[in-house]
Amino acid sequence: MKTSRFKFHSAALATLTVALTLAACSNDEPVNNPPADGSVAAQVTASIGQSIAADTRISSDADGNSARFTPGDAITVVAGGSEAHTYVLQADGTTWTADDPYYFQDRDEVSFQAWYALPAVAASGDVITIDTRTQPVDAESGWNHHDILATTTVSASESQPVVSFTGDNAFRHIMSQGIFKFVAGDGINDLAALTGYKLTGLTTDATFRTTDCTLTAGSTTDDIALTVTGKADSQVDCTPIILVPQTVASGKLNLEVTYNGQTYTAALNAPANGLLPGNRYTYTVTINNTGLSVSNAEIGDWDTGIDGSGSVTLPV
Repeated sequence: MKTSRFKFHSAALATLTVALTLAACSNDEPVNNPPADGSVAAQVTASIGQSIAADTRISSDADGNSARFTPGDAITVVAGGSEAHTYVLQADGTTWTADDPYYFQDRDEVSFQAWYALPAVAASGDVITIDTRTQPVDAESGWNHHDILATTTVSASESQPVVSFTGDNAFRHIMSQGIFKFVAGDGINDLAALTGYKLTGLTTDATFRTTDCTLTAGSTTDDIALTVTGKADSQVDCTPIILVPQTVASGKLNLEVTYNGQTYTAALNAPANGLLPGNRYTYTVTINNTGLSVSNAEIGDWDTGIDGSGSVTLPV
């Protein structure tokens, strides 16, 4: 039996090779190149949503309104865990723009997180150091300097460039919040002589990493002391304070109240699951001439306002 032999010219062989290569590539994913019209900029939308804890409701301000960003607020958007870009809310209340926006360089999905803190809160490298022994508040906006908001991770790409920090991915408070309401009780005419209160034995320090939006409690156990401006009234509602989320091993929060030069103490029942991120804990403390009586914590909506009566003095 004779075997037929074929000869290919070099040009024909090259043509066949190219054809086979193209045919093989037709079943592969598209080559991961930038879009034909250049890089695409990320478009950011953002809102303040429910707290991280599932058992709380929508965040609210002192007037009971849903907490929200206002024009001029700046958020830091972190792309891919390292590249930070500042976006500012414009006058229309919905549009976020950046002088140096993030541009998608290819067709891959990119992960994004974002965080918000007052302009006065500065990061050292990629860390914000928190010390709740001080409770500085911005008098104009009512935001406490330790009240940092952060988002979960969302993904976007050049074909779907909207980075949406809304809904389940909205900004959330990552610290805990405490509010104390003092009431005149037996033998107490009014609270003009109320001058301060103190929480003792709590973890007071933490660090927030701006690259991955994680909060880590520290190891410092100390007191948080507040000066109160009493008033000739039967109740004083103090300005909210910020606390480091933490478990409370003893199950008790130790409180000291100074009234008319006397110090009264009480052990407050801590929530069974500790102080959780995004939760507000409100205690009503009745001052009697024989001591204090306190309520259990009421867990409710976040409060970003300063009490209009000036009932507590915080450093600004």
